[in-house]
Amino acid sequence: MLTEALEGQFRWLRRAGKNALHSLLRNKVLSVATVLIIALMLFVFNLVLALGYASDSIIDTVGEKLDISVEVQKGVENYRVQSLAESLRGHADIKEVVIVEKGEALQKFGAKYPNVISFLDHHKLENPLPDVLRIITYDVARNNEVIDYLEGVQFADLINQEKLTRNVEQKDRNEKILSITRSIQRISFWLILIFSLVGFLIIFNSININVHSHSKEIQIMKLVGAKFHFIRGGFILEGVVFAVSALVISFLFSKLVLAYLTSNLVGVISNETLMAGLNSILLHFEDDFLLTFGWQLLAAILAGFFSSYLAIELYLRRKFHF
Repeated sequence: MLTEALEGQFRWLRRAGKNALHSLLRNKVLSVATVLIIALMLFVFNLVLALGYASDSIIDTVGEKLDISVEVQKGVENYRVQSLAESLRGHADIKEVVIVEKGEALQKFGAKYPNVISFLDHHKLENPLPDVLRIITYDVARNNEVIDYLEGVQFADLINQEKLTRNVEQKDRNEKILSITRSIQRISFWLILIFSLVGFLIIFNSININVHSHSKEIQIMKLVGAKFHFIRGGFILEGVVFAVSALVISFLFSKLVLAYLTSNLVGVISNETLMAGLNSILLHFEDDFLLTFGWQLLAAILAGFFSSYLAIELYLRRKFHF
């Protein structure tokens, strides 16, 4: 029984495939135009996706450089500063804590402004700079929460909290980065949704045209006893072929464009941030090619299936009232 059922399904699939091929060849211009339009749409979709990956990578690279600068209270012993840094390293959101001692800070400042060092030496003045903790978080989104944590009473005798509170530039800078990230994510989401809807409608419209052009054939098939699932099969496969063919063409075109950009831009770009963005695009299309192509192939098959099914189902229900 199982073997017979499988053979029946295979026969149905083979006949549906023949019907789909016949329909594609019969409407060559419409088929080619549909595939190319969807391929172009998918190429733009992949371009938006790649730019989204690049933007995320660039923002992450910039975010890694946005550390939190905290001044240590004057007179705090070195061992207490070391103990404070060690305790902060145990915080879940803190990646690293770097101690910049005031002597080291004065040397760096003096390298840029030697007259200041001369002035201090001449007047025998003490180093006015404080010890500073540079705190690097795992995610820039957590920076403001870490700042709020450092404003706790347990750090009042160790950290210059008044200056930390007044330094609104740090919090504003973090909020701007987060705002940009959220805006890019929202734009990417809506663009992906729009492209998906447009692709769905293109396939639906093409199948709908084919269905109406084959209306007499459908009526004849029904008169000779063809089942509705057999009639649907050819058109559903046709929609899937549209989507998969367009996806393959768009990926080939994307890889050609990427190869051109890589060969012409890698030697020109020297900026670390822009290079990180280009690397993320390369990772998206090269290292993660199978994953990216796999989920897009699945999405294309589902879009082709459901858009075609909807087109033929609406026609059959209108004509045969079942």
